[in-house]
Parts: sequence; structure tokens; C-alpha cells
Amino acid sequence: MSYSKNFNIELLRFIAILAVILIHMSMSHFYDSNLMRTNYTAWIFNHIYYTATRFCVPIFFIITAYITFNNNFQKNWKQKLIRLGLPYITWSCIYYIYSGGNSIVEFFKKLAGENTAFHLWFIPSFIGYILLLPALKKIFSDDDKEKFRHLFYIVFFFSIIAPTFIPLSRIMNGDYKFISGLSHFNMTLPALLVYGIAFPYFYKKINIRLGIMFYIAIISINLFLNVKTSDVTGAPDELLYGFTTAPVFISSFIFFNTLMNINFKFIPASLRNFIYKAGECSFGIYLSHWLIYLIIEQKGLLLHGRSIIDPLVNTVVIFSLSFALIFMGRKIKFLRYVL
Repeated sequence: MSYSKNFNIELLRFIAILAVILIHMSMSHFYDSNLMRTNYTAWIFNHIYYTATRFCVPIFFIITAYITFNNNFQKNWKQKLIRLGLPYITWSCIYYIYSGGNSIVEFFKKLAGENTAFHLWFIPSFIGYILLLPALKKIFSDDDKEKFRHLFYIVFFFSIIAPTFIPLSRIMNGDYKFISGLSHFNMTLPALLVYGIAFPYFYKKINIRLGIMFYIAIISINLFLNVKTSDVTGAPDELLYGFTTAPVFISSFIFFNTLMNINFKFIPASLRNFIYKAGECSFGIYLSHWLIYLIIEQKGLLLHGRSIIDPLVNTVVIFSLSFALIFMGRKIKFLRYVL
């Protein structure tokens, strides 16, 4: 991979982690039914934050697929498991203790069956994903991907189309509950695997301007559909913002393809270096940012009075503190294993 591509990957990680934090910082405003009724404009702005940033988690899955499909040298499954499993256990323990937990048995129950912090759901899913990606690479290689295209269509329908249609049917006339029963055919696979299966078909060189236009068009349609659903149900609704709904799936690939085709050599060296560092620290920032948020929030140091501006300001604050923590922590050798 070229220098330009490496930089584009780190830039995507940097943007994705900012998007994760913005979603979390706008979450309380988005779910505020009172804000929806009393200040619809401010609530819509938080809807925009949600819509425009839904690529955040999918981008990490697409990046991993890109690296797997374009790199012949891969770590073995034990190395991958340690690389993700050790931080997952460590940070699960940190969040468990911070929330007042003191039972080892209870901790391992939570570790096996749920999460000690809501955002850690991502790690077990990602572990399974990276362990299966080498097999997907072999099945969907350039030589064989046409042979198995039907498998992609099946997974795409059951993992992307059906989950999109089910919540959308809530604002349509008729009873479409039978769609959810399709899972009885046992045709589904873990939904996020579709990002790896789809990669050989969806990763393409595209016109940058058209990519930007299509991305804006898709997220605008998704914004409209989610706002419409919320208006019909009378409460904030984000079902069509799921990471395996069609608008998020398609817009994430468009976003990835567009940025991968931009030459960013015009960016000053100092800023490029910062983006490299932020991208390298993105996993640690993901793990730690919620703890930093909880601590800062407890001390009353975050802003809450302005529903439009405050999520943006708080995002900058939490990102800056998280980045500083992880950047300094990674200088200590043994801490790199959990950051």
C-alpha cells in the first residue's frame, strides 16, 4: 500500500472516532422527547449529527476488510485474539470497578453475557469479524468472487434489506411482521460480517464529486425517514440508523471509497503527523473516551445548555482528553497491549 493510502486509512480512523464521540455527545439531546416537542430545530440538528456520523463503526469494519484483502501478511488468530481480547477484558474490568462492581463472579457473568459499558459491544463483534475475515478473503478472492456472488446476495438480503424494511414498515399500511420470521430459515449470519463479504463487490474507485453527492443524498433520505418515523411514533426513533440498515451500509461504503480516492498531499506535514497519531490511537480512544466522559460529566465540566453547539464542543473536549491519555499511555511499552 502506498503512503497516500496509509494516510487515507489513518484519516478515516481519525474521522470515525470523532464521529463515535459526537454520537455519544449528542445522544442525550437526540433521545430528549421534551426537546423534540419544545425545540424541534435543535432536536433536528442532533438528528443530523446522528445521520451524518453513522459510518463511524462500519468504517472500522471496512478498513479491516481492506487491510485483509490487500495484505498478504496477516497475524495469526492467536495474535489477533490477544490484541483485541486483552484490551476488552482490561477495559471491561475498569468500567465494572468504576460503576461500583466488586464481585469477580458477577464481572465474568457480565463479560460473557453483556457489557460493563454500553459502547464495548463493539469489541466482541469485532473479534469475531477479524477471526473470520481470512476465510472470507479465501472464499471471495478475485478468482472466486463471481462463483459465490449468490452467497453475497443472500447475506445482503437477510442482514441488510430485511433489518431495514422491518422498522420502515412501521410507517406503512399493512402488517409486515412476517418479515421478522424469515430468521426461522436459519439463513442469517452475524450481520456485521456482511461488510467483509461485501468488500470485494463494493470497494471501487469512484468519482470524488459524485461520491460526495451520493453520500449527502443517502444520508438526507435517511434523515427524512428517521424524522418521519419519529413524528409518526411520537418519540425519537433511530431504528433506521442501525449499522446494518441499507442507508448506513451503502453510505458507509460510499464514504470509504470517496476518501480513499482523494489525494491528501496538500495537507501540511504537521497536520498529517497529527492525523497519523490520532488514527493510531483510535482504538484506545474508543475504549477510554466513555470513562473520560463519565469523569468529566461527574465534575460538571461539560456543557449542556445549548442543544446545537454543546455536542460539538463536548466532542472536541472528550476527544482531546482521550487522545492525550492514549498518546501518553502508548509511550509506556506494557500499556500498549491494552490501548
